[in-house]
Amino acid sequence: MLGPCLESVQGLVDEIVVVDTGSVDESPTIAAAFGARVVHHRWRDDFAEARNVSLDEANGQWILYIDADERVVEHRRSYLEALLSDTSQVAFRVLLKPRLDSTPYREYRLWRNDPRIRFEGVIHEKVVPAIHRVAADDRCGVGLADILLQHVGYEGDQTSKHRRNLPLLRRQLAAEPDNLFVWHHLARVLEGLGEADEAEEILERAVDVARAKSFNDPFGVLAYADLVRRRLQRGAEVGPLLSEARVAYPANCLLMYLEGQDLIARGAYEDAIDRFDRILRFDPTQVPADSPAYDESLLGELPHDGRGFALFKAGRYSEAADAYHAAAVLAPSNSAYAVKLKLAQARARQATAP
Repeated sequence: MLGPCLESVQGLVDEIVVVDTGSVDESPTIAAAFGARVVHHRWRDDFAEARNVSLDEANGQWILYIDADERVVEHRRSYLEALLSDTSQVAFRVLLKPRLDSTPYREYRLWRNDPRIRFEGVIHEKVVPAIHRVAADDRCGVGLADILLQHVGYEGDQTSKHRRNLPLLRRQLAAEPDNLFVWHHLARVLEGLGEADEAEEILERAVDVARAKSFNDPFGVLAYADLVRRRLQRGAEVGPLLSEARVAYPANCLLMYLEGQDLIARGAYEDAIDRFDRILRFDPTQVPADSPAYDESLLGELPHDGRGFALFKAGRYSEAADAYHAAAVLAPSNSAYAVKLKLAQARARQATAP
């Protein structure tokens, strides 16, 4: 992981600081080969502490924070230099793709090297509160930077990472019981470790936390969507929960997709088509400041497939064939779309036969 990460920032940054928390492989040697200054710090089950060591060691005017399993995939040094000359900004939100097959979202990764800006939290450590405190104190803003980072650490078997994270997540929730992102991650970890019932209980508790807040926490949608997904998979009633979630997060494409699936299950095919059409109008190339990351298939292949099924059940066979063809173009390795397309075409011919 480390070599490609450091290679991706060559020519972009003036200094690389790598904090090694006890690796037993060649990581320090690899880092040194890229000109990095390697700082050794004993791991104490505290991500914020380790990250803050790197901030203490950095000498540049600006900080770009990047993990070993991330890469800068789109950047221009001249663009960055011009951007960072803006004295009215204390930080910038860059574009980050959390998975290889996801759309990007905006993440706080670039900020002034200021001793007041430090991480908080043993896991899912946050620097955002500190950035906003400094912005308020200094009357500065937070801008947007069109630099793209790609995360590759969620591919492959996550079991060892789940086991490492489980006690840290519980510890973080004890200190920060209203952190919906941590609640959701805990549920995902439990699900990954085969504890499905406990995972659902955690999601239910997370939804209760979201309901108790005086504002719509953007991370609440994660718990709502996963809880709806789990209940849909076993054929349970989701109507009231889904309606509540859609009111709170009306523009969320994942909730729209789940609503479309629920409408199909209830035979409301025309309404389901409307939900899938709304998703297909979403432009993933235009990333709103507060838009979440989506699986790319959710914005193309899956709504075309759902739309095709709803159109087929509504007797609109030619349109269903078009929808299945669109899904097949986006996912050519999925042979099921070819079968669905042929069936819809056959039904369309039967419907028009004299």
